[in-house]
Amino acid sequence: MAAIDLTRLDRQIDHLATLYQDPAAFQEEFHRILSFYHRYSHRKLKDAVPKSFMLNYDLPEKVLTHLEARLKPLSLTHPEETLKIIDKLWSDNYFEARDLATSLAGNLPISYSNSVIELISTWLEQPLDQAVYDAIIRNASRTLLQEESAQWKKLISNLLFSNKLQKQKMGLLALSKLIPDSLTDDLPAYFNWIRGFLLSPEFSLDKYLEPVIEALARISQQETAYLLREVLADSNDARVGRRIRHYLSFFEEPSKTRILNAIKSQVVFPSKQ
Repeated sequence: MAAIDLTRLDRQIDHLATLYQDPAAFQEEFHRILSFYHRYSHRKLKDAVPKSFMLNYDLPEKVLTHLEARLKPLSLTHPEETLKIIDKLWSDNYFEARDLATSLAGNLPISYSNSVIELISTWLEQPLDQAVYDAIIRNASRTLLQEESAQWKKLISNLLFSNKLQKQKMGLLALSKLIPDSLTDDLPAYFNWIRGFLLSPEFSLDKYLEPVIEALARISQQETAYLLREVLADSNDARVGRRIRHYLSFFEEPSKTRILNAIKSQVVFPSKQ
């Protein structure tokens, strides 16, 4: 394994950036750099969960983050060329290539917001590794969140109200990442967006819905608890009560007790099954 010499890594990245007009050469050099730092003899813990189920490198933690940070000016000064690099990297079979593609997209100038939204929308429709979905939400939305948050919220709303289950899941994933940095004035819209999901019989959404409720509870315990109690009052499905029971750990007293009492008081119709 090569030791991390940041001066050398910087030189390697500087050379990589000179290839911005040739996506294929850029991709090849990118892999050459990561291969240089790949820990060939490193033994991972037997039961460790891989960061991605795609092909990936075993890199020291600093390498990829440093590389992505140093390439940020590329997106800003050469956006058209960067879009071509993004397309090339996205066709790659390695997780790190797709992660870099999302990072470059997230650094494009705000004048390219329509292109970024189109990229994100296209990517989120594809069957991808969960780590790649996370990278899209975390990285590609960066400039939109900072400078055009209304566009990012509109995209999330469109995903949530799509008739495609995959888009709904991605909308919930994106919303869970948006909520922590949101203002309390945004909460009524978020509550409106997720109310239908709380009542939905589609329980494959649960793992995406749960972090949304956790994030909302951290911002406003009382209002989130009130929403859950309202949903329970509107539902005659015992499965909705079981779903909401999983959220109790996100609340402190007295909100937790009020939600639990609402679950116990829920009027449940007999199952048709």
